[in-house]
Amino acid sequence: MSFAADFPDVYANMAESDRGTRALISSDQCIIDDEWFFLRGCLEIPILDRSEVFVWGLWASVKEEVFNEISESWEEEGRETRRGPFKARLANSLSVYQETLNVKVRIIIQPAGTRPLFIIEEEQHPLAFAQQHGITPVEAMELSATLLHTQGPWSRWLQ
Repeated sequence: MSFAADFPDVYANMAESDRGTRALISSDQCIIDDEWFFLRGCLEIPILDRSEVFVWGLWASVKEEVFNEISESWEEEGRETRRGPFKARLANSLSVYQETLNVKVRIIIQPAGTRPLFIIEEEQHPLAFAQQHGITPVEAMELSATLLHTQGPWSRWLQ
C-alpha cells in the first residue's frame, strides 16, 4: 500500500507557465528559484501484525548544503553509513491528517538506488504517532479507500 505526491506542494501550486522558468524537477529532486530545495523520500507506517508497511511517497524541503551532499552521494556505495541523518520539513499537505506541510522530519539515507526514509520529528503529530505505533490492517484499508475516493486539484490523495 503506497501513495505518492508527484511534486512538492509549492511546485504543484505554481502556474504551469512559471514551472519551466522557475523550477528544475526530476523524479527525486526539485529546485525552485535557486533557493528552495526538495528531495523525495518515503515515510513508512507499520501495519500491525503484517510484514508490509503503508508508504507515503513525499517531498521534504532541505537546506541547499543538505541537498548538495545528498545529491553528490546519490550513487555512492555505503552512503547510508557515512551520510546523515539530516533535518528537513515535509513539503506536502496530506488531507487525511492534521496539517503536515512544514512538519519537521529527519532524513535517513538508504543504500544507493533507494529513496531516503522520512521520520517525523514532531512526536505530538498524529502522523508521528502512526509512524511510531503503527496502524491496524483495517485502518490501512480504510485509509486506502479514503485516498482512492478523494478528489483534489492535482492528486487523488493530497490537498
